[in-house]
Amino acid sequence: MVTMDVDGANNSLSPAKEIDDLRYSRLIYTLGREAVQAIYQSKVLILGCNGVGAEIAKNLVLSGVRGLGLVDDEAVSIGDLSAQFLLTEADIGRNRAGASAAKLKEMNPTAEITLIPVLQLESCLSSYQVFVATTGNMPYLMEINLLCRSLGVPFILATSRGLFSQVFADFGDNFYVVDETGEPSGAILVESITQDFPATVTVVEEQRHGLEDGDQVVLRGIKGMEELNRDASFTVAGTGTSSFTIPEDTRNFGRYLSGGYFHKVKQEKVVQFLSLEGSLHSPKFGLSDPAKVARNPHLHVAFQAISEFERRKSGGASIATGARLVKEEDHGEILEYAREIWEQLGFHERVRESSNGSFGMEEIAEVVGDGRGIIDSVDIHPSSGVAGVGCSSIDLGGIAEAGSSKESKASRKVDTLDEELVKLLARGAHVELSPIAAITGGIAAQEVMKAISGVFTPLSQWLYFDALECLPSVAPPPEETIASGSRYDLQTALFGRKFQELLGSLQWLVVGAGGLGSEVLKNLVMMGVGCNPDGNITVTDMDRVSRPNLVDQLLYQIDDLDRPKTPAAARALRNINPAAQIHALQEKFDTDTEGIFDSSFFKSVAGVFSAVDSAQARLYIDNRCVTHRKPMIDGGKHGTKGSVQVFVPFQSEMYASSNDPPEHKDMPICTLKNFPYSAEHTLQWAVETFETLFKKRPLDVNAYLSNRDFQDSIRKSPPTSRLPILETLRDALLRHRPLSFEACVQWARLQFEELFVNIIKQLCFTFPPGMTTTAGAPFWSGTKRAPAPLTFDPLNPLHLEFIVAAANLQATVYGLKGCQEHAVFLDILQNVEVPAFEPKEGVKIAVSDSEYRNMGSQRGMRPGSEDSAAVEACEALLQELPTPATLAGYRLTPIDFQKDDERNFHAEFVATAASLRACNYGIPVSDKLQARFVGGKIIPAIITSTAMVGGLMCLELYKILLQKPLTDYKHAYFNLAVPLFTFAQPIRAVQNTVARRQDTPLTWTLWDRFEMECVGMTLEAFLAEFKRQQGLEITMLSFGKSLLYAEFLPRKKLQDRLPLPLLELITVIGKVTIPATESRIIFSISCTDANDDDVEVPDVVARVR
Repeated sequence: MVTMDVDGANNSLSPAKEIDDLRYSRLIYTLGREAVQAIYQSKVLILGCNGVGAEIAKNLVLSGVRGLGLVDDEAVSIGDLSAQFLLTEADIGRNRAGASAAKLKEMNPTAEITLIPVLQLESCLSSYQVFVATTGNMPYLMEINLLCRSLGVPFILATSRGLFSQVFADFGDNFYVVDETGEPSGAILVESITQDFPATVTVVEEQRHGLEDGDQVVLRGIKGMEELNRDASFTVAGTGTSSFTIPEDTRNFGRYLSGGYFHKVKQEKVVQFLSLEGSLHSPKFGLSDPAKVARNPHLHVAFQAISEFERRKSGGASIATGARLVKEEDHGEILEYAREIWEQLGFHERVRESSNGSFGMEEIAEVVGDGRGIIDSVDIHPSSGVAGVGCSSIDLGGIAEAGSSKESKASRKVDTLDEELVKLLARGAHVELSPIAAITGGIAAQEVMKAISGVFTPLSQWLYFDALECLPSVAPPPEETIASGSRYDLQTALFGRKFQELLGSLQWLVVGAGGLGSEVLKNLVMMGVGCNPDGNITVTDMDRVSRPNLVDQLLYQIDDLDRPKTPAAARALRNINPAAQIHALQEKFDTDTEGIFDSSFFKSVAGVFSAVDSAQARLYIDNRCVTHRKPMIDGGKHGTKGSVQVFVPFQSEMYASSNDPPEHKDMPICTLKNFPYSAEHTLQWAVETFETLFKKRPLDVNAYLSNRDFQDSIRKSPPTSRLPILETLRDALLRHRPLSFEACVQWARLQFEELFVNIIKQLCFTFPPGMTTTAGAPFWSGTKRAPAPLTFDPLNPLHLEFIVAAANLQATVYGLKGCQEHAVFLDILQNVEVPAFEPKEGVKIAVSDSEYRNMGSQRGMRPGSEDSAAVEACEALLQELPTPATLAGYRLTPIDFQKDDERNFHAEFVATAASLRACNYGIPVSDKLQARFVGGKIIPAIITSTAMVGGLMCLELYKILLQKPLTDYKHAYFNLAVPLFTFAQPIRAVQNTVARRQDTPLTWTLWDRFEMECVGMTLEAFLAEFKRQQGLEITMLSFGKSLLYAEFLPRKKLQDRLPLPLLELITVIGKVTIPATESRIIFSISCTDANDDDVEVPDVVARVR
């Protein structure tokens, strides 16, 4: 045993610190503050620092776990480098836990890492909140499990063997789940409440409450029946579409007047677990892949049989020295153990008894649908006992015949042990693969967080996963799999040495070096992708490392903050595998960089990983991949949800073939401007106000001072549109142009008055309380909440925080020094003169978006009938404005919203502005985290789902290199919160047939292109040559957005264009200069077929140089 340094016997930790809100902001958006705080104060003990153990430890350390105990007496061997990314060749011979601890400490210096010898494990167990085992034989683990149960310590088992893995969870007899799904429960507006017993609560017509009998709600902001505004919750009953009752006698309460909303209260649920021993004999299986349901009992037995084989071969040691290589001659012994366990557990009897059971593939199909979206929650088997809450699971009473075309006959005959499956598992029993370790570690670490926080539905109780589709169709010969002392030996044992050479010589592009990019890149270099001298990985990302990146982007550390991502990532990857050939670019992958990522570049790479975070970016990558016929593997994540999609040339559809849901929901303009009714509305309004005041305003000023076209456009626009722009310019350059910070404070105070007092008073003047619609209904009803102006109070923290943020931002715009001392602000605010509000008659305020658009169109339709007062006001303002010449060189500083800087007042302004507006309308207020989330359009993130997506993406790479049929590829969709996993085969590319003037019809898919040699060729020659080659006549030719040729063009234009060489045609007509490095261009064409019918055909790729 390697000697280890062990911290104090009591494993005491330093006092808990306050959570770093900015660093863990994405995690807080995913789990909630209380859950993150619980993780931040927790300690987890991990047995085994193998590949899966390292992945779990990494996920927990990045997520902020306070203490981590590592139990592993083994020394590092060359085989560990196959999946244990924390280790290097320099660590060989060192203690595995010690070598891992140093790297984990670098990821999060605040984490306290303790090394514990195996013999001290049991004595230290009570000091930890969760125990995780990634190694050990079953008798030993059952003993530890019983000890954990006696101490109230949740127990998790996670192991991987080759292309298989298992995860088991036991959180004790009674585990409390405080939030099953983690889905937010927003505020629902109240329309009315009756004076009755029980009282009936009706919600506004535009919303649905989604409540069920027995749910609990808390009411807030009720006017009239203020007695209901209390912390105690009400249990609802008699729920209908838009109403429900509460058991409260309101007959003696005041009459409901207006306003109010309610929140659904998350209710605790108790989940019961069996012990490891009990669950081994009466297992309950989580649903990992509906097509592989029947494999679960066989894998359950196979894992136990191999564990027993290793235990006996190691002389009964509780923890064997590494996973044992299973030779072919050992298969018989393992099968004997498996048959014995199969009979002991009585699987064959249980299956026969349930042969007419209710759980079949038809039910599974109804649950998972076509697999095109992420399913949030499913409760397939809602039985009592160990059934999880909302967890996709099945028990042995529901095993039915299922499986893909690849499943063996034995697998389909579910009452007989699938011995071929057992042999496959045995063949790779000693193998750890980086992608499988990442997937298993992601699932297991999420279960750890559930055990700590009670947030999300625990696994119930066994989950088995396999990726047998990745195996070569023909097993490599034995000589190809013999170990050679390489870090890739374990991978070679499954795929063969030739395949490893193929991986090493691969050239691949990874777009994005954020969370997904980091995980994918880590897996790739562990697999050896591009690690030969003739291979490489190109990674491009223009971003810099920010503090929140440190939570789910493992390649970056504190020293990398504010540095470009890709060079830092390249350094980290070379530390993981010194042979990694990384070409790091700091370029955005879009139309502006097509000179870099040109046809010659795409010719050099074999495919692309898309690790971006927007549909727009995916669509562009997708288009480039289809154009150059390269496979694309795309990953996406959103909190605990994740997806992987693979697109294979000439086999599958492209990403653009189906429509993803919109990333950001558009909000009605009038709702934002005048009639908000949710925190979402007030936050978006605050973001737009920030953009108007601190970005658009200085941009308009700079354009006025420097751009004559801008000045001309102002003069030509209608006066009613021109007036507000000119008023903004006048205020920015004359009335409110600050020469000192004191003036910035004065401006901020006036902004408060305008935004939260005057605008509200004008709205209430135009639509007074008691006003009715033409139909006789109250105007202020439903989602239209009657607002109330605020009264400024400098001693109100929210009011003062707005002034501080607004004044400092104004100072930044004008290049002045800011200030944060509240005493300075209070002193200045005493002397600010605020003009009294005077309501304006005849002000038109739109009450719907259609009315708003009509008002805008009417203003610009009849210039002859423009408001003469607006014309005169515009002329006066133009005379009042200083000329650009008098302010030569003077410029303001526009501000872009930066979500990840705690010192710039951006989030402070948005949060306080949103909260003040919420106070106007009786809406829940917002905090800085919510401001960053909305203003920065942040995607919730957690390393567990990021790691799982990265692993699944790399599994698809195996298949691409092995040129697998489309049936073996998998689109994956999962939600670790529920938990739910579903897979679907990619949709096959549609084949189109076109009749040609030749005998053979043209059959093509979206991946096909016409390829032509066109060096020096004129347009006329090109049209003739295409017709000769393809038997189709081009009727229209375009390049990008430029129409170069069409039959309907005037004869003179055709005469001018036909003699032009293609390159010159693009330059002259398309106004585009093709980069000198680009030898091929793509034309879009329309054609007529043999019947002179218009037909859709592929693009033409023309070599012009």
